[in-house]
Amino acid sequence: MHYADPPKFFERCAGSYLYDLRGTEYLDLQMWYSAVNLGYANAAVGEAMRAQMDKLPQLACQYLHREKIELAEMLCDSVERGFGMKGRVHFNVGGAQAIEDALKLVRKATGRQRMLAFQGGYHGRTLGASAITSSYRYREAFGEFADRAEFIPFPYSFRSPFRGELMTDH
Repeated sequence: MHYADPPKFFERCAGSYLYDLRGTEYLDLQMWYSAVNLGYANAAVGEAMRAQMDKLPQLACQYLHREKIELAEMLCDSVERGFGMKGRVHFNVGGAQAIEDALKLVRKATGRQRMLAFQGGYHGRTLGASAITSSYRYREAFGEFADRAEFIPFPYSFRSPFRGELMTDH
């Protein structure tokens, strides 16, 4: 499914821009994943990725390597400094899988089936992640799984399109 008619084809990217087949530059205002933080074709990131791929590519989660342990330690230290709590790290293969695992942890710890999720939130297209995604079009086809969350406004009302109003999911 393509959202644009006709679909837009891009050939390359750099920084915050995408370039179509004719070389026309487009400022990407909805950059995905890490590109929003780092920019497309970030030379330092590309160099670090190539070096790691040549040394030791991603391993299954049950295997360890020094960099994984060091990163986990940095993340735990950051959580402890920021929140005064010790934490643990679980590395995952992607966003929707991380959401699925978080749902399992919450359900196991609380015994509850329904979750709270923010209005406007998108969590992925797996079954569990779709169940807590606020857009009904992602949930409607999943029967009993379509009704697994209570949707609440995002708590930063200055930027909220609802301006503090409690709205129901439509």
